[in-house]
Amino acid sequence: MKTRWTATLSALCLASTFSVARPAAAQGGLEDGLAVTGSVLLSVLHLPIKLTTCIGTQALTAVAYTATYGVAGNYEGGTNGREIGEVARRACAGAWIIPPEQVKRDYQ
Repeated sequence: MKTRWTATLSALCLASTFSVARPAAAQGGLEDGLAVTGSVLLSVLHLPIKLTTCIGTQALTAVAYTATYGVAGNYEGGTNGREIGEVARRACAGAWIIPPEQVKRDYQ
């Protein structure tokens, strides 16, 4: 008796899931769910790479700044420090997390 009740309840839950999922898929709910899932997965991959790049660039630009201190730069009256600082800033700038909207744009 208990297995019959469990089977009936499982079938009812499965049927209600399909009826709920159809309107959501028609309205783009399924695409939103995939975009969020893609956002999470891609962010998990992107974050350590971005962190490694940022830290590595900061270390290398510190060495480059120290090694070229006082060397004339590519613009009048300045040193390489300005350019090196810009490289260091840009390495850590930008998005660290990939939003679902970007996943939709890129993979649609």
